[in-house]
Amino acid sequence: MKTILLCLIAAFLGVLAEPEAQYFPKPAYTAFPAPAPLAYPKPTYPTTTPAYPKYPALTYPKPSFPAPAPPAYPKPSYPVSAPPAYPKPSYPVPAPPAYPKSAYSEPAYPKPAYPTAYGQKYDYCDPRKAPKCSNNGTDTYCLKDSEYPEKEVKYAIVYDPLVLKKYADVGDQSADNLADGLTSLAEEHFDYSNYEGKFFEKGHWSGEEGYICPSDVIYGRPARAMNVEGEWRVIVQEIAWPGYTQTQRFETCLFPGASCRTLAPCYGSKCLQKYVYQRMLSFDPCDPQKGIFIDIYKLPSTCSCHISGGHH
Repeated sequence: MKTILLCLIAAFLGVLAEPEAQYFPKPAYTAFPAPAPLAYPKPTYPTTTPAYPKYPALTYPKPSFPAPAPPAYPKPSYPVSAPPAYPKPSYPVPAPPAYPKSAYSEPAYPKPAYPTAYGQKYDYCDPRKAPKCSNNGTDTYCLKDSEYPEKEVKYAIVYDPLVLKKYADVGDQSADNLADGLTSLAEEHFDYSNYEGKFFEKGHWSGEEGYICPSDVIYGRPARAMNVEGEWRVIVQEIAWPGYTQTQRFETCLFPGASCRTLAPCYGSKCLQKYVYQRMLSFDPCDPQKGIFIDIYKLPSTCSCHISGGHH
């Protein structure tokens, strides 16, 4: 107990004997200015490139060697032997097969009720000779024909049992159903009377509407026409076949080759005639034994403006 008490007294005396902490003021330092960066002068270099002397290009003469002559070899000569002659074989000609005849009777078509028999002789005619209705051969079709062989065409129709299967026509044709955005009344009132078409001038067109290339449009039923082979044929119409017609649309350039409307001459434009191939029931007056047949004809279909590729 005494020992503990002595230790506590010694500790208390140690605390009392501990010196107090001393505080010293911080020294005041003087602020020195920051040194300025060193300024070095920028080096200057010459801007001009040194001129080096040009030396002429060296030229070497091309060596010329004589061309060697081709070696001459003697051509060998061989004896030409004749081809062997073989006898031609002879084969028996087979007989054509014999087929039994059918037990069906041939169809009987009604004979025509005309007093004159069909097949009478006709004088020779030239199918390439233009008829009178073609204006001495200047037209390729006739809408009217004073020499139409009405009687001969009637006979040919009666003797052809398939004529109705060959026939086809759309009689009601006009701009109302063949030109989008245009009526037949407007097409009929186009005025091309002041069209000159040779050069671009302010007065070369008088109407406010119309095609860029003026044309004449006709919906007609040709009586005669020239086929694609240059031969004239009679077209089957209601003249010889009442109630049956063949209608076509003809559009012919009024000034083929002339410049197009409203285009300057620098475009090099011109109006071109276009054609279409049509099939029509036909009759050949120079060979009436053919009867009624379908032939092909080249008819004017439209007048189109064409611009050449070499314009400036």
